[in-house]
Amino acid sequence: MSSLQSFIYFILRSIAQFVLLTYFRKVYVKNRENFKLKGPTIVVSNHPNTLIDPVITAAYLNKPIYFLANAGLFKNPVAAKILRYLYCIEVKRFEDTGSKSLDNTAAFDQSSKHLASGGNIYIAVEGTSYMERVLRPLKTGFARIGFQAITGHAKGQEIYILPIGINYEKHDKSGFDLEVIVGESIPFSQYLVDYDNNNQTTIKDLTAELQSVLESLVIHTTDLDEEALLLNIDSLFYGKTNRQETTVFDTHRTTLQHIRKWEHSRGISFLLWIKTFTGFTKLLSDFKLSLKIQSQIYNNTFPLKEKILLAFLGFPIYAYSLLNHFIAIWIPRLIKKKLNLYVGYNSTVKILAAIVFAPIAYTFHFFLISKYISLNLAFINLLILPASFWFLFQYEKNIHDLVYYYRWKRNFNKKIKRHLESRFNEVVDIWYEEAEKIKTPLD
Repeated sequence: MSSLQSFIYFILRSIAQFVLLTYFRKVYVKNRENFKLKGPTIVVSNHPNTLIDPVITAAYLNKPIYFLANAGLFKNPVAAKILRYLYCIEVKRFEDTGSKSLDNTAAFDQSSKHLASGGNIYIAVEGTSYMERVLRPLKTGFARIGFQAITGHAKGQEIYILPIGINYEKHDKSGFDLEVIVGESIPFSQYLVDYDNNNQTTIKDLTAELQSVLESLVIHTTDLDEEALLLNIDSLFYGKTNRQETTVFDTHRTTLQHIRKWEHSRGISFLLWIKTFTGFTKLLSDFKLSLKIQSQIYNNTFPLKEKILLAFLGFPIYAYSLLNHFIAIWIPRLIKKKLNLYVGYNSTVKILAAIVFAPIAYTFHFFLISKYISLNLAFINLLILPASFWFLFQYEKNIHDLVYYYRWKRNFNKKIKRHLESRFNEVVDIWYEEAEKIKTPLD
């Protein structure tokens, strides 16, 4: 890596750290000390959010890292040149070759040489990104590269695997929480004897072991139906006043533990509850109501006065914030809309566009304010940019919640309201009755 590349990497990493802090409401990093790499390392993670997953990883690592990127990103010659300069190694997948045979000899050789020189590489071991909480079967490429390095170019050295679990509260939206859990480094040398005896079996065994490790680091649902149920249950109890006592990720883990134990021990009761709950959520969907807002209404925790007060008194601040961040936020939103990409690229497009446009926009604002008003005010405006950015999204969410509240308040008569509340209470009561029967803590 040249001096210029190192400088560019430092700048991009610094921007990525700032963007992550502003894009997510809160970032929880567990076992942060494990980010300090012990030596040449293959960093692996689940892959639920396209290009954002490696950005998150690189933002927290204490050393530069190269990325294995799918061949589809290299089709454009200009893009390919930029990606290779920005530490990307092209690797083919069956999805890129129409399920034909793969030849990643060059990519694996380049990766093993990079590890032998003391470098690090990142691999999204699911291969393809799915915006889900389902951990897909892992590809074996990481193991093949590691063993190729430690038995070849890096013979006599140690190569490590660092597993990282990335959990998003919302994959495609800003203003929500992110959890990053860093596992323990795994040395390749402890598998060398088995690899010498039977390399293919050892690769498969190591891949299976890593699958188990990553499952312990992520919110892993068995399928999309269980994921949808998990999110709906989260919305069902959104109005509980003690939600802030734990993170949304810990709540998800507790909920998964409960529904799996319920399904296993009292299967018929569980299926009947699912049927009742599904009927209720469909009814809300037909009425275009939000389960989260209804949960707050029925738990008497919807802060109506505070939200109305914020809507009126906060509008001038919102207008100011919108003006301040228009280019940095709305241009990326417009680009995302115009490109009409797969929803999994929403966060990627918004963050990368913000990295490009934000410095330009804020420099332009600083210049205008300092030239036509005052230099001191320009600096003050610069200092409050993060706070106004946060307020912008909070205000929009506040209006969104009020819209759902008044839709329920004004569009339905008392009979329908009583029916909806009765259905809500039925679902919640059965949940707690069953929790008591199977003795699973819910709070």
